[in-house]
Amino acid sequence: MNMTRRQFVHLATMAGGSALLGGLLGCGRAEGPAPAAPAAGQPAAVPALDKLVIQGPMAPPTILLAHLVLQQEALKKAVPGVSFSTYKNPDQVRAGITSGELQVAAVPTYLAANLYRRGIPVQLLNVTVWGILHVLTVDDGIKGWADLKGKDVFIPFKGDMPDLVFRYLAGKNGLDPAKDLKLQYTSAPPEALQMLLAGKAKAVVLHEPVATAAQVQGKQKGLNVRPVLDLQQEWAKATGRAPRIPQAGTIVMASLTRDYPEVVAAIQTGIKEAADWVRANPAAAAELGSKHLGDLQAPVIEKSLARTPMEMVPAAAAREELEFFFSRLKELSPDIIGGDLPDSGFYYGGK
Repeated sequence: MNMTRRQFVHLATMAGGSALLGGLLGCGRAEGPAPAAPAAGQPAAVPALDKLVIQGPMAPPTILLAHLVLQQEALKKAVPGVSFSTYKNPDQVRAGITSGELQVAAVPTYLAANLYRRGIPVQLLNVTVWGILHVLTVDDGIKGWADLKGKDVFIPFKGDMPDLVFRYLAGKNGLDPAKDLKLQYTSAPPEALQMLLAGKAKAVVLHEPVATAAQVQGKQKGLNVRPVLDLQQEWAKATGRAPRIPQAGTIVMASLTRDYPEVVAAIQTGIKEAADWVRANPAAAAELGSKHLGDLQAPVIEKSLARTPMEMVPAAAAREELEFFFSRLKELSPDIIGGDLPDSGFYYGGK
């Protein structure tokens, strides 16, 4: 899933280093007199957690968090003050994490790895979205990879995850992206979409729910915008693995997993419940999503959910798939994951 621009990859570098990390306490705690010093040899008591701030992007994982916070009771019982909102840009995530005001967020998995490798004390809690990338076209002559040769292909966010996945798969299908394709980059998905609708792009790479919105808008303009390549299926063909990409998940501050494991367990259980609910109730999930995903209407979101594989898999259980995915991204751009694979401390529940 990529809901962000390439700037995401440099969040931790912008965070300011170890001096800033010293202020990462990570959790809101009940106010009151300072607790008495523990007896010699006894661990200090951890104050009760009274505030928890959760954020998600304007993308499918946010529906899970909205359900967790707004329609479930377990987390509310564990923490009296839980707040939920969406973030619009990388600076909001960076500021929230580095100040300790944000404890839980849905992010692309590569961003989680990058933050961890740069020294930000986060853990990946789970993977929730398993690939939502598509190549769309209005050209009836484009039916597969070979037909893209010499064509203009527009991709949001140069050097970011959709770009790397597309170029990796193009190479696996006999194309040299630098020579055989006319790659054009845009600053955001809507710009790429408009180039397609205006006839200036032969094909575009888009993620859900924008890919579904593209088809809806195309139909309104009398254009047959159609997905020509499902990059999850192409991933399977190229790698011999399952047709899914561990694209997005949930991060938590390491201080939360250390001091409040029961709260983290409630979050993990709640997200699984939310993912199961979305799959069983796409219309209701779309209505919930329409309140948090910008201008997208419920009918568009519902259609998009049919092409959005949601399954909560704990990070430790998804480690092998994540490392395979990260390694493929690293082949084209090591910096996207912070230079190298994260160690076991990155994976919540791992050893």
